[in-house]
Amino acid sequence: MSDEFYLKNGDTSPVLLAILSDEDGEPVDLVESDVWLRLQEPRGGETVIESGVTVTDPEEGRVHYHWGALEDDRNLSGRYRADFVVEYPDGAQETFPNDGFHDVVITD
Repeated sequence: MSDEFYLKNGDTSPVLLAILSDEDGEPVDLVESDVWLRLQEPRGGETVIESGVTVTDPEEGRVHYHWGALEDDRNLSGRYRADFVVEYPDGAQETFPNDGFHDVVITD
């Protein structure tokens, strides 16, 4: 995933694609893990979307998110910070990227 992702308010496409990787740039093993997207306002950090993603290639850390959550008639236009939370089979949790956030911009 690039550092900025754009879509229009109400759109359900394009799909948000990401490869979750560790600090060395190696893909994270997501086999039998749960992963969700967290979209937050940049100031105050209010979470506006927290929803499961589809793991498309668990060995290579590939995930994607369909924007169905934007269909609920909320006007979410604005700039947000996004990250992915992984819960591993042993219950441990890790957030990606672990050194910041991705920017998501939703326009009118």
